[in-house]
Amino acid sequence: MTHHERLIELLRSHVLVPLLGIRRHVMSALALLFVTAVVVLALDARLPFPRPGERILYDPTDWSLLLPGHGRTTVEPRHFAVSDGSIGGGSTTQAPLSVLLYRAKPGDTIGSVATKLGLSMDTVSSMNRVQGRGVHNVRVGELLKIPTEDGIFLTLTGDLNAMCSVRKVAPEDVLAANGITRDQLTQGMLLFFPGVQHTGFELALANGVGVALPIHGYESSPFGRRLDPFTGEPSRHSGVDIAAPEGSQIRSGTDGRVIAAQYDATLGNYVQVQGQVGFSYVYGHMSQILTHVGAVISTGQVIGLVGHTGYATGPHLHFEIRKNGVPINPNNYLPGIR
Repeated sequence: MTHHERLIELLRSHVLVPLLGIRRHVMSALALLFVTAVVVLALDARLPFPRPGERILYDPTDWSLLLPGHGRTTVEPRHFAVSDGSIGGGSTTQAPLSVLLYRAKPGDTIGSVATKLGLSMDTVSSMNRVQGRGVHNVRVGELLKIPTEDGIFLTLTGDLNAMCSVRKVAPEDVLAANGITRDQLTQGMLLFFPGVQHTGFELALANGVGVALPIHGYESSPFGRRLDPFTGEPSRHSGVDIAAPEGSQIRSGTDGRVIAAQYDATLGNYVQVQGQVGFSYVYGHMSQILTHVGAVISTGQVIGLVGHTGYATGPHLHFEIRKNGVPINPNNYLPGIR
């Protein structure tokens, strides 16, 4: 073997062969990193991590929704750190609020989730549905916020002591639940009031019974974008149309006071009822109005009959819900029509 051949052999055995081995290890490591990244992204898409301060709450009947095959367990116990008196002026019993997340399954409702987790429907609804909007609808897979105790969020207006006095809760407990001091209070901020629940119409809204179905029928035209029934052109519908036989009784969906009972070229014979907390309700296309302006009416009271007066192609009730004068989707509040 010549000197040149020996040199080539030494290079092959001491340099090329080790480099080929290292390359195989590098390729294996890169492949492993790629597979790991794919798995992590898949898990993240299936179960997004909660925001800071929130934890995933595992359903006691099916915690396998996190990783299939990991068996079953109970809901994690609620651990609270007792205040040392430095938070919110010295409470020694109220713990800071903790929020968990619950992933909705088929058949879940706001009420059933609240019952299962030992909370009031008002609490769960208030955490996830503004003024009860959409309380009848829960999407499968939706992450519902679940507080570790009953209570509701309220906007700070005026003096905290006065608000707490009305709602029979200690100001120190409110401060401790929110993890703040009096110096950090600002007007308009949202505060969690532990143990407090809504009352009156606001409670009815949170529990999904604030607005009753004014007539039984089927939805013939939805709220929002639609094709005009006469021209076929795109238009915006400010309510829902509920088809029903001519002359059927129309009942008020809420308590309130009649502020309009007259004819309009579009709505035909219509009635408008002013309700509570900024809500009003419009009932259109009546064949006959059976109330008058200024009348104080109650839920279920007959106020008119179904017709097709005004801009209508057939007998139906045009029903609107307005919040501070702005139409909102009635399906967010009405049970029984979809």
